[in-house]
Amino acid sequence: MVRQLKFAFIYPLFSLLIWPALAQDEQSDFLTAKQYFSEGNYTFAMDYFRRLAGDNQEHAFQEYAAYYYALSAYRKDDLSSAKAMWLQMDKKNVDWPQIKEVHYWLSRVYFEEEDYSRGVYFAKKSGLDVSKDLIQKNLAQVDSMAVLKHVHDQFPEDSIVAKIIAEKINAQPISQRNYQLLNEIVNQFDLNKAKYGLPEIGESKMKSSYNVAVLLPFMFDDLSYTLRVERNKFVMDLYAGIIKAVDTLNQSGSTINIFPYDTKRSAEVTEEIFDLAELKSMDLIVGPLFPGPLRVANDFSFKNEINMINPLISSADAIQNNPFSFLFKAEVETLALTAAQLAIDSVTNKYAMIFYENNERDSLSAYTYSQRIQEAGFEVLVNAAVVDTTVRQAYDLLTEEYEVGYTEDEVDSIRAVDASRFIKERKSSITKDSIEYYEEFFTLGIDSIGHIYVASSKALFASNFISALSIRADSTLLIGRGDWKFFPTLTLEEMERLNIYFIDPHYVDYSTENFIRFRKSYLQNYREEPSFNAIIAYEMMFYVGQMLKAFGHYFQKGNPEVGFVKGQLLQGTEFNFKNSNQYVPITILSDSKQKVVNPNENGQDQ
Repeated sequence: MVRQLKFAFIYPLFSLLIWPALAQDEQSDFLTAKQYFSEGNYTFAMDYFRRLAGDNQEHAFQEYAAYYYALSAYRKDDLSSAKAMWLQMDKKNVDWPQIKEVHYWLSRVYFEEEDYSRGVYFAKKSGLDVSKDLIQKNLAQVDSMAVLKHVHDQFPEDSIVAKIIAEKINAQPISQRNYQLLNEIVNQFDLNKAKYGLPEIGESKMKSSYNVAVLLPFMFDDLSYTLRVERNKFVMDLYAGIIKAVDTLNQSGSTINIFPYDTKRSAEVTEEIFDLAELKSMDLIVGPLFPGPLRVANDFSFKNEINMINPLISSADAIQNNPFSFLFKAEVETLALTAAQLAIDSVTNKYAMIFYENNERDSLSAYTYSQRIQEAGFEVLVNAAVVDTTVRQAYDLLTEEYEVGYTEDEVDSIRAVDASRFIKERKSSITKDSIEYYEEFFTLGIDSIGHIYVASSKALFASNFISALSIRADSTLLIGRGDWKFFPTLTLEEMERLNIYFIDPHYVDYSTENFIRFRKSYLQNYREEPSFNAIIAYEMMFYVGQMLKAFGHYFQKGNPEVGFVKGQLLQGTEFNFKNSNQYVPITILSDSKQKVVNPNENGQDQ
C-alpha cells in the first residue's frame, strides 16, 4: 500500500509551542533531531529521539521525542518500531494533549498491516475527522466479505463500516449476496431499501386471527394421537410445546391457528407442500429443520414475503440470505461475542488461552472469541484445536511442574521467612542416608493466566480442563458451556468452587411460577416431563404469538421497539434489527444454585 503522508494537520501543533526553560543539551538534541527529520535522515533522527524519549528522561521533550521517534520509524518503513513506540505511548501517555495523533498513526499502521479491526479501533479512538476518511479509504479496498463482516461484528454501531459492507454486498452477484446482513444494516441505519435491492416490507396487518404453518418431519400420517407417537420424539416434543403456547395465547385477544405439515425430511415433499394454495395465506412458517426442506422453505418465504422462524438451528447459514427468515436461537458468533464481553468486563489479567473442539462450529466460536478479546487488549497465549486424543496435552500444559532443590540450611532460611511454603522431602537417590529437599512449581506460573475459554460441549474436554484448574488452584477463570453442568462425571460442587462461567442459552429456572405452571399443565396433557425441545418450542411460539398480536403479521417491525423481552420459561429474547436472538445468558453456580451473571433488567414482560 502506498503511503501518502499528510503531516499538515499535526505539525502546526508543535510549531506554535512555547517551550519552557530547559537544559541546553536537551533542547539542542531535540532541534538536531528535528533537523535530521526534516532532511529525511530518519536513522539519525531516530537515534536522537530515542535518547530523549527514554523512560529515565524527565523533561518536556520526552513525549514529543517519543512521538517523532515513531514517526521517523514510520517514514523509513520500520512499522514494527513505530507501532511499538506508539502503543507504549497509548498506555503511558494517555493525558498527553496530542495523544489523538498517536491513535491516528496507529490506525494507519494497522491498516497497512491489514489488521482492519485494530485500524478501525484506533481511528475511532482518535476522534479526528480525518480518521473517518481513513476508515472509508482502507475498508473500501477490502474485497473479503468475511473480513468486513468481522470488522462489523466488532463495531456494529459504526455507520461508516456498515455502509461500506452494504455497498460491497450490493455489488456482488445476486446469488452470492448476504441478504440477512444487508437487511440488518439497511434497517439499523435507515438506508434506502430500493437502492440495495431489498424487498420493502409492507404494512404489517393487524388481524383477528393469524395462520401459522408448522413444517416438521413428523414421519407420521395422523397427528391426532400425540400421546401414542413414540417415533421422532424430539419432533413431537417441539409440536407439543407449540400447541401448549397457542392454547395459552388463544385465551385472550386474536387467535393463532396452527396448520401442521409433514416434510418427511424430503425437499421434494416440502415442494409439494408449498405448491398448496393455502400456504400463501400463512402469516408465519415454523421450521423446517433439515437442509433440503429448509432451502425450499426459504425460497418460498423470500418469494412470497412470508416470515419463517426456526426453533432449533443456530447457524446463520440456515437463513440463506432471506430477510424474512429468523432463528429463535442465538448464532454461534453471538454466543462467542457474549462470552468475550464477559471476559472484557470481568477479567483484569489480560493473558488468555483458547481451546476448541476441532469442528466447524467450535472453531468459528474460538476465532470469533479470540478476535474480540484481542481487540480489547487481551493477549492470546494459546489458541489450539484439540481432539479426544490430544486434549490430554492441554491438561499437561496447564499442570506441568518443575523442581527446585534446596540444602537443609536453605530450607531453614525459607521456612523462617515463610512457613507456608510447601517444601518436600525424599531420600536421596545419589547419597546414602541423606535427604533431598525440593519445591515444585508450575511451568506456567501461578496466576499467570487470566482465563481459559473452552469451545466444546464434550464431557472429556470439560473434565480435563476442570481437573487442571483444580490442580492449579489459582485465580485462573474458566469459561465453558452450560452443557457441562449435566455431565454425570463432573460435580457441581467442584464447578462452583472453581467459579466456572457457563455460556448457557438453554438455561431454565425451574423454580419460577411460570415454569411450575407450565410443567403442571404439560404433565396433565402428555403424562411426561417436558423436554427442552418442548420448552424452547413453547418459548418461541409464545414470543412470536405475542409479537403477532401486538405488531401484526410482520412482527419484526416491533423488534427494535420492544428490545429485550423477558422469557416465560427461558431467560429472554432480543432481536432488535437482527434475524437471530441476540441475548445469551451466562451463569455460574453460587450457594448450590444457578445464577445469571448478565441479566437484562430492562426487559418487557410478555
